[in-house]
Amino acid sequence: MQIIATVWKKPYNPAHVQAMIDAGVDALRVKCSHDGADEIAETLLHVREQINASDRKIDLIVDLPEAKLRLGQFPQERINISEGQEFRFLYGPLSSNPLAYIPFVTENLADNLKIGEKFFVQDGNLQFEVIAIHSPNEFIARSCHAGELVQSSVISITDMADKLNHIVPFIDEMLEKLPESKPDVVAFSFIKSRAMLEELISKLKKYTSDDWNPQVLAKIESKEGIDNIDEILGVVHGIIIARGDLALTTPFEILGLTQKYLVSKVRRSGKYCVVATGTLTSMLSQALPARSDILDITNSCLDGASAIMLCNETAHHKNPGQVVETAKKIINAVESY
Repeated sequence: MQIIATVWKKPYNPAHVQAMIDAGVDALRVKCSHDGADEIAETLLHVREQINASDRKIDLIVDLPEAKLRLGQFPQERINISEGQEFRFLYGPLSSNPLAYIPFVTENLADNLKIGEKFFVQDGNLQFEVIAIHSPNEFIARSCHAGELVQSSVISITDMADKLNHIVPFIDEMLEKLPESKPDVVAFSFIKSRAMLEELISKLKKYTSDDWNPQVLAKIESKEGIDNIDEILGVVHGIIIARGDLALTTPFEILGLTQKYLVSKVRRSGKYCVVATGTLTSMLSQALPARSDILDITNSCLDGASAIMLCNETAHHKNPGQVVETAKKIINAVESY
């Protein structure tokens, strides 16, 4: 089983990337979020340069964006909140004081909410309950527990993901720049159907050539993507099981069953299957991985996944090479058992 590691873009750290290369990473992923197309393209070129300078076969993966419901910005970047604290949410790009109101950047967001409904922020780190709706662009919500609220975080609302148009204009901006760095793999996010995927591949084909014809991976992140997995597998080289969003767009308690179902489907099709998100997150705060993380990689390997994708574990770790080495030790132990 291979290891895919995520590169942090700002600031770009060549020593971190080199540490992952030296640790034996199989692919390096650059995620297209939070930055402009020029900045991301520059990061891709840096990674390509380091890959070319190595004596190993390492793939460069570009992970293209999808539509996201997000909070706006505020001066503190992050604030501590208490359980039961009430907040006013208001449409707009920024707030000078998040205690007065928290901004969100999706117009008419409250049209998709109901009083008493709960929604998540920051991949499920925080949960809020709607207690009043004043207009499509203003509502009041109460925090369900204490935590830290970070600006620009993603908002997750039940059944909302498949209603969004995930073929966002930024995809075209990024595709135009990809021939410069020639990533080996292009991953498209929130794929829901064959038709959606074919539209995105058609956009990609405008920029491919004899010198650059990347493989395509479809990220499965919602119920509709799961339901249409057979038709999706018919037009891609493989899929990424994006567990971060799957745990929010489908019942979290069946995430493990969903993963096993998808891995089995992909294995039978002979395609490439990546298990992503939350693999070695415990290493961000401790030297030895949590036992559940060790078992997670073990099970993914035993189930027949082609690769695991390390996300925050390498992007935000002070020593990402150590994370890659840890994952490799577990995989080697399973494969040689």
